[in-house]
Amino acid sequence: MMPVPTHLRGLAIARDDLDDEANLVADLRCPCGGTVFEVLHPGQTQDFGGVMYPCTIEIDGKLFFVVKMRCVSCSAEHVLLDQDFHGWDGFVCHDPQQAALPRPPLVGWACEVCGCHEHSAVVDIQTQGKEDFVSEAGEDFPPDRWPDGFGWLTLTTTCSKCAHTRELISAETM
Repeated sequence: MMPVPTHLRGLAIARDDLDDEANLVADLRCPCGGTVFEVLHPGQTQDFGGVMYPCTIEIDGKLFFVVKMRCVSCSAEHVLLDQDFHGWDGFVCHDPQQAALPRPPLVGWACEVCGCHEHSAVVDIQTQGKEDFVSEAGEDFPPDRWPDGFGWLTLTTTCSKCAHTRELISAETM
């Protein structure tokens, strides 16, 4: 099974039903034990086939995509995805100047069925696998950090009020 990326350790609880070095499916649970979150995103959405999805936002010519999970139980915020730090581009091709720019304010996602802002969540992370990461990244990155160079992240949420389930984010990070 693919190990949990460093930034999600303590938040992502891997499911045991998947034995694949290139894929991780995990339920999200805050270290406080909470399993209900408010999904925070940059506030911009895009329509794909009649369904709205959070998307990248442009500020002063720079592109940002940040998704945080705010625990309803303790208000702790956990970064799920930040395109400047996570995934292959963020981990391997990290641009410190881009990452140092001011971040956009984040807004809460509301269920499109009932308007509730509270959700449980499952994350699915895909990577090219350890062998490919090590061969492509070279000597600049420790081989044991290969899960941090993931290439795709999918977030599926379930509304706490009406149980509406949907794939909210499916983001390529390569």
